[in-house]
Amino acid sequence: MKKTLAFIAIIIALAAGHFLSKAALIEDVNISLKWVHQAQFAGMYVAQEEGFYKDNRLKVGFKEFNFDSTPADDLKNGTVEFALMSSEEFLTHVSRGEDFMAVAAFYQISPYALVSLEKGNIMTPADFGGMVLGNKGGKAEEELIYRLLMKEFGLTDKDVEIKTLGFEKREIDDLVDGDADAVDVYRTDQIYFFEKEGVEYNIIYPERYGVNINNDLLVVNRSLINENPEIVENFIMASVEGWEYAFTNPQSAIKSTLKYVTSEEYKDEEYELFILQSSEPLIKPSSRSRIGDISVKNMSDLYEVMKENGFITKDLNISDFYTREYIPY
Repeated sequence: MKKTLAFIAIIIALAAGHFLSKAALIEDVNISLKWVHQAQFAGMYVAQEEGFYKDNRLKVGFKEFNFDSTPADDLKNGTVEFALMSSEEFLTHVSRGEDFMAVAAFYQISPYALVSLEKGNIMTPADFGGMVLGNKGGKAEEELIYRLLMKEFGLTDKDVEIKTLGFEKREIDDLVDGDADAVDVYRTDQIYFFEKEGVEYNIIYPERYGVNINNDLLVVNRSLINENPEIVENFIMASVEGWEYAFTNPQSAIKSTLKYVTSEEYKDEEYELFILQSSEPLIKPSSRSRIGDISVKNMSDLYEVMKENGFITKDLNISDFYTREYIPY
């Protein structure tokens, strides 16, 4: 009898150890960023450095953006579990048959804005007539923003020139050198140079005209949700905690961010703080906002506009391609 009880005790102990080790298992996951390391992604660096990912049984690797492969390529090829995309980019890929799912949107308000020199007197999109509108990198998202604003004010392609601009110059230099009359910028980023160098500018915020494309959309392959939904939930939970900590402790967040920065341009602590502080009202627009929440209306409106303008030709049921299930509280 004693031997039997002892044997049972051993079995129970081994089983307990098995479940404990399974619960303590750390999952290695990777995320492909939509730009180079800097405070646009501070919440995730904080989640790594402060142990929030580890607390959620994750070890996260960050793939810095390069021009050889896009985050969508990385996700499709299975080299990462998570990728950050613009909503426009995401919808384009699902319309082409990629089985992607959007599970969070870290920027509730798009960071994109349109900037011109003060002397150009471009105060609203109504002033675009006869102007050269610069599109950095020739991205579809920026062209879409221009076209939506033009439509709002009755302007057509005959009224403006949308000109692709390269990345060999900063946006401020594109304007000063006369390459364009207005240019799209990340308001959380390039505006820093206008202010630092004392260049007077006008800025147009697209959301004030009803144009808002959620950005830094967190995207996964549908198979990850089907096979390992807890990884998705844990990643989002820890990332949101990281962003909340970053906004409460900005100096600490910048120190965490600088550990990852590789570009000399972004190693300026003051510059990084500007990016973080400028991002806060876009990531959490109000006290009632849930960090990471996906706007159903914005997603649906964007799909309809992209279809109307020929960016998408396929009929989609948008609700099949996103979920808000894993966004905390």
